[in-house]
Amino acid sequence: MSWIRKIAEGIKGNEDFNDLKSSTLRDIINGNILTKNFLQKQYPLLILIAFLAFLYVDNRYYSETQLSKVLKLKREIQDIKYESLTISAELMEISRQSNVRKMIKERGLTLSESNTPSVVIEVKTVNNEQ
Repeated sequence: MSWIRKIAEGIKGNEDFNDLKSSTLRDIINGNILTKNFLQKQYPLLILIAFLAFLYVDNRYYSETQLSKVLKLKREIQDIKYESLTISAELMEISRQSNVRKMIKERGLTLSESNTPSVVIEVKTVNNEQ
């Protein structure tokens, strides 16, 4: 711990804190504290801190807007999935053989079922290997 004290002593030895110690609440409120020598030396650091704080706030705002967009899109995807499931269930219901027969009779069409089973056509591909 002695090396930390040495560093602290070195910092204290290089800077003059007397004008900061003599500052009052009135100096802080009216801005006269910013004219003190110690703070004038630290202006680049204060500007850097203010800039980093601005970047932090901007980054947080950007990430919150992106998060809200992601949540909105997830809700939309879920709604579309449910709609797709509903439509596919309705299609399965309509395309059942018994429902097709029923619809044909209701519409008065003169269609009938085929008595011969369907034929599977196989296509053979020719490979041109040399």
